[in-house]
Amino acid sequence: MADLLRQVQQTIDRYDLIRGGEALVVGVSGGPDSLCLLHVLQRLAPVYGLSLHAAHLHHGLRGADADADAAFVRRVAAGWGLPLTVEALDVPALARAEGLAFEETARRARYAFLARTAAAAGARTIAVGHNADDQAETVLMHFLRGSGLAGLRGMLPRTPLGSYRLLSSGEGGGTGGEGLPGALDLIRPLLEVPRTEIEAYCEEQGLEPRFDRSNLDTTLFRNRLRHELLPVLETFNPRFREVALRSADILAADYACLRQLQRQAWQELEVSETSDRISLSLSRWRGLPLSLQRSVLREVIHR
Repeated sequence: MADLLRQVQQTIDRYDLIRGGEALVVGVSGGPDSLCLLHVLQRLAPVYGLSLHAAHLHHGLRGADADADAAFVRRVAAGWGLPLTVEALDVPALARAEGLAFEETARRARYAFLARTAAAAGARTIAVGHNADDQAETVLMHFLRGSGLAGLRGMLPRTPLGSYRLLSSGEGGGTGGEGLPGALDLIRPLLEVPRTEIEAYCEEQGLEPRFDRSNLDTTLFRNRLRHELLPVLETFNPRFREVALRSADILAADYACLRQLQRQAWQELEVSETSDRISLSLSRWRGLPLSLQRSVLREVIHR
């Protein structure tokens, strides 16, 4: 499917996602998105001089199906001549230990695993298979839960991994990312590709991805949104997903502008920062527009 390959290359070039000649870790679950991503990046490897390293995390759930996923990824990596790192974690036990929901624990643990794999492989960039449908779902999910611009812009094509809260070890020893390598970037080359095109690409290329039946479990928030709410919204506007993507793109630009203004304002607030306290000029803060007041407070809380 030449169109998908060209679209991914355009996304890579537009957002400067890949540095020529670099090592790149690719998260591979075995599903359509990650399998398509790995296949596309392998085809583009000569173009960018990439050295690919696949990575698969066994979440300790779904029993024999998860074991089969790991075995499938091993076969794919071996057949395509790619190095592979596989790690197994008891994510349900980690969730109980951390007091987090399973989905959130799995996300943090997965990114921490990918960071460790990147460090071992000498890579600074990690590619994951989030697609355009995932983006629309993320924007809607953040809207329903309540979010400002940062959430409503959705996922970014490139994100510093240090901006995420991670599980810092396989034993769940903290959630701040302590001890993980810095200066790692997470990239999403498929972020502008719809799920239907990814599935068509897999069929055309003779790929046979694994199917995770837990994606049908509508007790999980994202799955319920995907299978129940989005179809209803599309009865009001059949192009709702495109609208969500376009809105996310607009809001991402607005957020970048606000962040630039916030950084300028920060320099004028006479900020004093120590290990346990941040002080700033109250009178000057009060003189800022409300949006910048809130942005400065979020920065203080973040720090």
